[in-house]
Amino acid sequence: MVEVVEKPTFKPEDFDRTGKKPGLSAIVRLRNEEDFAERALESIAPFFDEIVVVYNGCTDATPEIVARFAAAEPKRVKAYHYVPEVFPQGSDMHRRLPGDHPNSLVHYYNFALSKATRRVCAKWDGDMIAAPRPFGALIERLRRARTSPLHRWTSPWFGGFWWFTGVNLVDRDGRVFVLKSHPRAGSRWDAGFWPAGRAHNFKHSPRFEILRTGALIKSFAGFAFFHVKAMKKDRGVRVYQLEKNPGSFYQKYADEMRDPEVMTFEGYCGVQPEARSLPDPEEMGIRPLRRA
Repeated sequence: MVEVVEKPTFKPEDFDRTGKKPGLSAIVRLRNEEDFAERALESIAPFFDEIVVVYNGCTDATPEIVARFAAAEPKRVKAYHYVPEVFPQGSDMHRRLPGDHPNSLVHYYNFALSKATRRVCAKWDGDMIAAPRPFGALIERLRRARTSPLHRWTSPWFGGFWWFTGVNLVDRDGRVFVLKSHPRAGSRWDAGFWPAGRAHNFKHSPRFEILRTGALIKSFAGFAFFHVKAMKKDRGVRVYQLEKNPGSFYQKYADEMRDPEVMTFEGYCGVQPEARSLPDPEEMGIRPLRRA
């Protein structure tokens, strides 16, 4: 079941650790992600106790994908249609709107986060595909840390932010490559696990939203996923609504995607050995999409 939310609200106490259950919540926000959303959601389904999915402004099959996913996992998936228009990253309206405005990307993200009922959270995107072995190993280590006298205090169960990273993929001539200019996806301020709490939500930045990680102890948890944004039929450009926002910071990304430089996955692993924890993307079944 998908709940339609025309007037999205939340309270500061919705983020509090108090009352939340032990476990892991994934927060997924989607807009026109039909190309890879199903694969992205299925890739994390084995690992989380709860998956909160919120979509907005979709004109493709994303709502149907979310509805099927929620129906298949009714006890673990909470799905919402966030009705108010949300202005994209890099837009003039995003820069101008305060973070607590319903049309703000920050409000949209915080609404999704407010629905999490577990003590550890992670955000996920519709173009992120978890690699089962490294991501599964990370989840096991995280669950063990909850009862570890040595690691629990610096883990996301208490005072830590475990950030993980992935590899940006792009296709060319029917093959899958790594995006040479930006091979790495995620950073110590972005993808990761953090403890639920009022101090750890999203705040406004002129370009995008920023997760408040504050004084959390940051630890690198390894390579865990493939980012397939540049493999979408539109190369991941449409979400920025550049026709309405010609001055967007993301115009540079759109220009690059017209003829992206690429390198092989094997070649990238040669310069970034830690990425060898990931399988070859084509062996995972990641394939180029047909474009019109």
